[in-house]
Amino acid sequence: MTCLPPDWRLTQEDFKNESWYWPIRWLKILARFPHEYDTWLWEGHTIPNGDPPEPFADNTQFCGVMLLPPITAPPEFATLTVGDKTISFFSMIPLYPDEMDHKIAHGIKSLLPRFEKHGVTDIIDVNRRSVCRRRLGLW
Repeated sequence: MTCLPPDWRLTQEDFKNESWYWPIRWLKILARFPHEYDTWLWEGHTIPNGDPPEPFADNTQFCGVMLLPPITAPPEFATLTVGDKTISFFSMIPLYPDEMDHKIAHGIKSLLPRFEKHGVTDIIDVNRRSVCRRRLGLW
């Protein structure tokens, strides 16, 4: 799932512009990913936009996503039981290159406190700053 801000443009005309369409495109990419690569997706997985990762659109430097449990939705939204199957929902969190590098090098347990400290949620904010900007050469 993804959460978009109230002013995000969602018309068919707007979707001709990748700056508005990329979150929808990435939901489609993630939905097809397990089928195309005979794999699965789960909490903490990161998927880059190419190799090397490229920005999604002209309005952002986000170049990959990470999956996390829903942040802004109520906890009961995280799973849905249908018959004998349980479906898990994950939020698509866009990442900057340095955030992806940090997560890969240091793990999700190192990145999540940074998200919390900087108030990162699952609502897409193309203006948010990276939580991994180096200060004085330190992480």
